[in-house]
This record gives sequence, C-alpha cells and structure tokens, in this order.
Amino acid sequence: ATLDLDLLNYFVESDKSFIMEVCTRTEADKKGGHLAVRTSDGQLLLRESAQCAGEDEKAFQDTDKHKYFNTNNLWIRLDVLKEV
Repeated sequence: ATLDLDLLNYFVESDKSFIMEVCTRTEADKKGGHLAVRTSDGQLLLRESAQCAGEDEKAFQDTDKHKYFNTNNLWIRLDVLKEV
C-alpha cells in the first residue's frame, strides 16, 4: 500500500476527526460486510455478515442496495481521540 497524498490533503482540509476508506462492492465482495444506512436515524453503519439473520442473507448480499465496503483503512486525528 502507498500513501495517497490527495486523500491525506482531503482529510487535513476537511477538519474531520475520522474517515474510513471504502470501495465499491462487486459480486466477489457480496459475502463480506458493507456500509448501510440505519432507517431509524439515517446514520451510516458498518454491517458484517455475522450480524445478518439467515432469512435476510439475500438482501444483505445485494450489491446494488449496499454498494460500498470498508477497506479497513481508517484515518483518525489522534488529538481528537485523545480528548475522548
């Protein structure tokens, strides 16, 4: 892996305390976790296959509905984390 300076610059300029790198899911990624929008409040959340009931598996694996997965690359401002 290499450092993407454009992403680093975005992170610094955005003044966000945390960002997660994601990629578009393909059929090869359908069994893994994905990002979803919680219906109760519209917040993003990360869902893993272990959280999915068997009867919901087809919907869980729908790459048109759940388009992105977490790459496990996280950007965290340590100064903000220290305050928490």
